Amino acid sequence: MKAVSSFFRWAVVVLFSVWLAVWKPAMAQTTKPKPQTTVAVPDDRAAVRVRYPAPEKIREFKEDRNYQYDHDAPPPENPIARFFSWFYQKFINFLNSEAYQNIWQYVVMACIAGFAVYLLMKAEVLGFLFPKKAERNSLDYESLAENIHEIDFDSAIADAVAQHNFRLAVRLLYLQTIKRLADAGRIVYKPEKTNRQYVYELATHIDPTAFENLTRQFEFVWYGDFPIDESRFATIQQQFRQFSAR
Repeated sequence: MKAVSSFFRWAVVVLFSVWLAVWKPAMAQTTKPKPQTTVAVPDDRAAVRVRYPAPEKIREFKEDRNYQYDHDAPPPENPIARFFSWFYQKFINFLNSEAYQNIWQYVVMACIAGFAVYLLMKAEVLGFLFPKKAERNSLDYESLAENIHEIDFDSAIADAVAQHNFRLAVRLLYLQTIKRLADAGRIVYKPEKTNRQYVYELATHIDPTAFENLTRQFEFVWYGDFPIDESRFATIQQQFRQFSAR
């Protein structure tokens, strides 16, 4: 066993020696060296050639707002455009001012909110929050607070038509109808009542559809300021007469 072990040890040493002497140099010869590259260094002694852009190109860049970082472009030649340019610049300066940041921004927001609420009220979108109050003044027939039992409706309607005040004439026709319904005991007249209350009250006696249509016509003309001419008034007046004839 010792002889065998010595043999193998001797064989390993011989093979390793052969590899160092023959195989490794052969492998080194097959590996090609990397080529060396040279970089050309510019000659610092060459004269510098300065290139200038065309004058019209410089002018184009100066007038382009995308490149104006420190100053504004020249004002336009058109007077109207110059005014809007001036107003826009003043407005921008105002928005960037300390006064606007501290106080005026809240004033502007309050004005915008108030204007929006006003438009919604005019459009009757907020009618459930801001119901209309009955108009009260000293003019004849301008308020539901007048005593309808003291008005000569036929004479008042004729005077309104003669003056082409068809809007007032429609109101008088409606008040005259209210008086006739009250005299017939179908409703109880009170100046503070609304038109809707009269419609609901009449429903306990007769079908209120016709009276509700007359109420809508009156409200369109009186409260909605719908335009009305002589022809339109004649149609509405005929509807009131047909209802009163029932």
